[in-house]
Amino acid sequence: MAQPLDIELEEEFAQKRMTRALFLRLFGYVKPYRRLVALNLVFTVLATVSQLLGPKFIQVGIDNYLTRFSTKEAAIHGIFVISAIYLGNLLLGWGLTSIQVRTTIQVGQGAMNDLRLAVFEHIQKLSLNYFDRTQQGRIISRADTDIDSLDRVVTWGGSQLLSSLLTLIGVFALMLRYDWRLSLAVSLVLPALLFATRLFHLHGLKAYRKVRAHSSRLAAAMAENIQGVRVVQAFAREDENLERFESLHGEYAGHAIAAARVFHTYMPFIGFISGVGTCIILGYGGQLALRGEITVGELAAFVLYLGMFFGPIQTMGDLYNAVLSTAASAERIFQLLDTEPQVRNRPDATALPPLRGAVAFDHVWFRYDSTPANHWVLKDISFEAQPGETVALVGHTGSGKTSVISLLARFYEPHKGQIRVDGVELQSATVESLHQQIGIVTQENFLFTGTVMENLKYGRPHASEDEVKEAARILGTDGMIQRFAEGYQTKVGERGGNLSAGERQLLTITRAMVARPRILILDEATSAVDPQTEEVLQHALEKLFEQRTCFVIAHRLSTVRNAHRILVLDSGAVVESGTHDELLARKGPYARLHDEFLGQSAPR
Repeated sequence: MAQPLDIELEEEFAQKRMTRALFLRLFGYVKPYRRLVALNLVFTVLATVSQLLGPKFIQVGIDNYLTRFSTKEAAIHGIFVISAIYLGNLLLGWGLTSIQVRTTIQVGQGAMNDLRLAVFEHIQKLSLNYFDRTQQGRIISRADTDIDSLDRVVTWGGSQLLSSLLTLIGVFALMLRYDWRLSLAVSLVLPALLFATRLFHLHGLKAYRKVRAHSSRLAAAMAENIQGVRVVQAFAREDENLERFESLHGEYAGHAIAAARVFHTYMPFIGFISGVGTCIILGYGGQLALRGEITVGELAAFVLYLGMFFGPIQTMGDLYNAVLSTAASAERIFQLLDTEPQVRNRPDATALPPLRGAVAFDHVWFRYDSTPANHWVLKDISFEAQPGETVALVGHTGSGKTSVISLLARFYEPHKGQIRVDGVELQSATVESLHQQIGIVTQENFLFTGTVMENLKYGRPHASEDEVKEAARILGTDGMIQRFAEGYQTKVGERGGNLSAGERQLLTITRAMVARPRILILDEATSAVDPQTEEVLQHALEKLFEQRTCFVIAHRLSTVRNAHRILVLDSGAVVESGTHDELLARKGPYARLHDEFLGQSAPR
């Protein structure tokens, strides 16, 4: 079931501006904090009013106590009073701004946290076909770098935009009130400002999209190299990989410099326009002041308001620069959130009751998204397993064994046919109720950071420590765990890196047993266990297999000889089925596999 290309987190996406729909969706994460938003708006307005009063106090001080005064003592007293008022206004503005900043951070970080949780939750729900087709580094880039780039706009964008707009409107109204001629003179520089803003918009959008795309490629290359570091070192690929990474980084640096050049050309130009406007006001306004048409205080206040006029424009330019980057990041994040899992609950899906463990594959066909349309990974697979039976799947690499159990675990959906458990079609049941009753041990033997006990309880967190230790004793892994430095409380490093491959695999087998699954799947679960340990495990596994339906994949045919049924797969089809003895007697594909295994395991 192929997924559309636009949900594969491809690096190519529509060259468009921050749309209204995208903007509203992004700020939809702010809605739960609307009371704080309302409080923030009140204090933003009050802080802006306080800021706008500053030049007015200076104008009053100049006109009433510096250029016109009755006595020196009265002037000193008046300057002292107006200075005290000015200082009080500064303190008031500082207090209002502090509250504004606090509420802004609470709203912004709350919304960002909700978005991060939504992305993390959604990634866990995506089907495996998505991860088959998407580089890990690109997914991490969405959940980390892209979300971080939204912080400036989501946290500070609304507050800064409101403050800047209020300041612009207030300043413009006050400038008109002081003198319309000076306001008209200032408008001479506005066409150049609008033209520069338009150019910045056009070139900045393209530049920042390229930066984000190449940033994601860098993250993907880094993640891949870290995961494959053993292979890199084993084949002495350090220099070649460094050269490739340098090439990618060179492309990224080039686009980053281009984006920075656009922004850092635009911002100084705004400062230049502001300076030109100040020169016009000083020249023209100075003449008006000399002719007595305006006061010196009014000219001083007008110059201060002019600085306040261009300040918000610079702030909005800086904010717009962040929006350009945010638009690309938001598109990519919502592209991820809009990716529908291939495997999901139907509207009428119901939870599975406690399973007996009967499994039936009925004419099942399957291929992966990356598989050519005319090539089937599984072809017309049909078989049944009764509760308590052990079914072994054998065959050469690529024959389809893992695909069968992946469909049973419902990591993927079949293209044709049905899979039933206890007579219930899997697609009519909830995914959660199935996974709660299935235990899987793979050859990847993945462990999480934490203690050994925490890892063993991963599938059943509420299991008691005694239950965990009892499962380990049955399997014969308790002795190994007790030999660890701190026993069950031994710290497990990232991916279990401080344990041997065999130890990790034994722990994952124990973890599956602790979960008490009704259906147990072992995919090469003994591949990293030495023959002596494997013999111990076989006895314990046989006891556990009696109580549940088990599916076993193993290249070591010695691990499947006691299975109730062995399915031999070749090129995606079941070519033989029977017990070990029956299949040997037929002298068919299984017998040939058995002879190959004996030849490989014979001493040389």
